[in-house]
Amino acid sequence: MTQPAKSIAVEQVVDEDDVGRVNDFFNLRPIKRDLHQFTYRDTLDRAFCRDDRRLFYIEKDATIMAALMVWCESRVLDDDEAQIRLVAVKPEHRGQGFGRALCERAEQFAFEFGEQKMSADVMAESQAVEFWQSLGYTIEEEWTTDNGRSMYRVSKPI
Repeated sequence: MTQPAKSIAVEQVVDEDDVGRVNDFFNLRPIKRDLHQFTYRDTLDRAFCRDDRRLFYIEKDATIMAALMVWCESRVLDDDEAQIRLVAVKPEHRGQGFGRALCERAEQFAFEFGEQKMSADVMAESQAVEFWQSLGYTIEEEWTTDNGRSMYRVSKPI
């Protein structure tokens, strides 16, 4: 049974050690395989240092189970739009509400920042499309990456 997201503790990255731990998480083999793009430590460092971006994570027994990066300002976003740039949950912990809890926290941050819409990119053939739809996101557009991968941009009002 899926645990209600509100009962899951979502932590915010607060120091460089946390940034390193989240970077290590995103670079785990099963996580890298599921993400449509790689992330690099300097991208996470910039997200940590900027007021318009956040890194969130969920841990158990000092091990990160899930993590997310959200941006509220970027030249590629509309003025009222925030974007979840990365979200991942270890395969063995999927279906427990971790992804939902992270996304809800990102939406809260974006709303408090003054944004009205949240978007994310997802591989069109991914099971994650159903995850996004379960959170109320709809497919806004389809596009293709430089290497030919079919993607969806999903979004919802916040």
